[in-house]
Amino acid sequence: MADWSTRYLAALDARDRRESAHRSYVDAYTRLADRKNSSAITTNPRTASGDSPNHDEITRLRQDLSTTQAARSSLSSQLQTLQTTTTSLTTSNATLTSQLTSVHKQLASLERKLKDRDEELREKKKLVEEVQDEILVLTMELNAVGREKEKLKNENGELVRRWMERMTTEVDRANRDSGWE
Repeated sequence: MADWSTRYLAALDARDRRESAHRSYVDAYTRLADRKNSSAITTNPRTASGDSPNHDEITRLRQDLSTTQAARSSLSSQLQTLQTTTTSLTTSNATLTSQLTSVHKQLASLERKLKDRDEELREKKKLVEEVQDEILVLTMELNAVGREKEKLKNENGELVRRWMERMTTEVDRANRDSGWE
């Protein structure tokens, strides 16, 4: 939809540029023709000789002509102003369209980055949970090992104590049997 309107506006702009190159000639010719018409009406020999239509009708036609010339001049200036406005609005539209395209690209890029960042955060959260689970398991194992160590320490202490009692008993018996006591 925008393609045909863009081409149409581009063609109008090209036509305006071509015609604006010769505008001074066209305006000069129009002014010359206007002057020639107004001077031809005032110096027309028929008006002086009296074989022309009545004077009131000529005056009315002159007024109509001057009014029409003034209206044409006004419309011509309005046309030129509107063409300038159209050109500037077309340029502005093209600029805004390119800015909008750029903003859409930025938006898509930022949405992609946001999606990637969300995915990355989900993965990091999963890793943190796995690490916390691993820490919990290792803590439980450490507690079990600590209890086992304490149990073995107590058992070892008990064995050493019993061994020391046995050795003390054996040494005392050996001393008694040998008479060293």
